[in-house]
Amino acid sequence: MYYIAICDDDINYIKYMKRMLLDSGINKEEVLFYEYESGEELINGTKSVERIDLLILDMQLKEYDGNKTAKLFRQEFPSSVIVFCSGVCQPTVESFETTPFRYLLKEYTEKHMLKELEAVIREMKSKVIEPVVIGTFRYQDVKLNLCDILYIAIARNGSRIYVSPEAVKFEYDKRLISRKKIDVLYNELKDFGFEYAHNSYIVNLDHIKRKGTKELELSDGTILSIARSKEKQLRQAFAKYKSRKY
Repeated sequence: MYYIAICDDDINYIKYMKRMLLDSGINKEEVLFYEYESGEELINGTKSVERIDLLILDMQLKEYDGNKTAKLFRQEFPSSVIVFCSGVCQPTVESFETTPFRYLLKEYTEKHMLKELEAVIREMKSKVIEPVVIGTFRYQDVKLNLCDILYIAIARNGSRIYVSPEAVKFEYDKRLISRKKIDVLYNELKDFGFEYAHNSYIVNLDHIKRKGTKELELSDGTILSIARSKEKQLRQAFAKYKSRKY
């Protein structure tokens, strides 16, 4: 899932920008839009938001102008892609202090705007960083890439991580402990190919070798049961993941 914020005092332009973004290389099902009509609303509204991948920001805003808004936003989201847009303003030295990726003019034709936004979407996608999971073995923290993880199950004081045997650098009987509970890990990993197969565990969809309605087989031969309540959710997530991958 990608998280895109659009800040403009013209609600019609926000609608236009959403339509153009959806036409420029991103599916409606994989994006969540946040809409703001002032700089103050953006800064206050994103205080409770953990992640913004892309900000489309009007430079001509009242009270908090584009430059001030961008500076405050950048303090909270240092890795987000920022794109300025304006009807009449031209870039200044101050405009580039927050390292915007593009400076778009509202007068662009739709064809020109689409071309610019295609580049913006490519940049956004390239910057979305895959999370790293921290596992513990004998009181030592081990950083795990997602491709190394088969599945994660509920444990007494957190979660138990089962590691692929192909990750030969790990000599931990394929299991490590995470201090995070499984629901927390799921929220962090659901956009990166992990899904519930049972209330007790989430699986790495990339490691599913065979899947039925009642059980699945992982790449190492592990057989896991599928809870009836999770079968539809898992089936849909697995099909969507495979279609994106290929």
